Amino acid sequence: MKMLILLICGSLFGQNPVTGIHAHNDYQHKRPLLEAVEQGFDSVEADIFLREGKLLIGHFAFELKPERTLDSLYLAPLAKLHKEGKIKGFWLMIDIKTNDGVAAAKAIEAELLRYPGMFQRVGEPGTKPVKVLMSGNSPRDWVLAQEKPLLRLDGREPDLGIAGKAEVIPWVSEPWTKHFTWKGKGSMPEDQKAKLTAMAKKAASARQQLRFWGAPDVPECWKTQRECGVQRIGTDKLKQLAEAVK
Repeated sequence: MKMLILLICGSLFGQNPVTGIHAHNDYQHKRPLLEAVEQGFDSVEADIFLREGKLLIGHFAFELKPERTLDSLYLAPLAKLHKEGKIKGFWLMIDIKTNDGVAAAKAIEAELLRYPGMFQRVGEPGTKPVKVLMSGNSPRDWVLAQEKPLLRLDGREPDLGIAGKAEVIPWVSEPWTKHFTWKGKGSMPEDQKAKLTAMAKKAASARQQLRFWGAPDVPECWKTQRECGVQRIGTDKLKQLAEAVK
């Protein structure tokens, strides 16, 4: 699934994060953001719709509620954690569900600018605590036309391993079933494991992070991805994955 992601590195709630684990559809948990942070995750995903000028969180339009906004569930809590000195190096991934990606991106940017000192631009000196990554209906041309964009892009297979793209396209996300038939039971076939390893090495060569959506959400698949060098592993099972990779 395409998305917008938050990534956190540093000491959070007294627990060191495990780099490379991603809270898929994070907003579906009882305590969005906070549960993932407490488990040491360093990235989370939020799907958004732009409705009457508001950025509402949800996977489907019928799920939207006026009180569940990007600001209330993510930006304001992140600012609070930052003020308390509990985050640095955090990625926020946003999956834009609205058809008009440019309008949504502009609304996101306006919200981010309400928190000076929080969000790191591409090519900007210094290290602010959060980087924001767009996926879904993200306006690629609009982002690439900017000299120092505030919003980054979640890439796809054609972006994998392309030198010089890592700052603006730091992640490359692909559907698992496009590349592999293995469903996480038994050992992954050697030819598929070789392909997985080659893709991860290609991402590493360009300082990108490879991620798959729709991968089997089971320990054997998490373990195999780690062994093959996949840089970012997603899950809906926060506690189980956090324990598996410690």
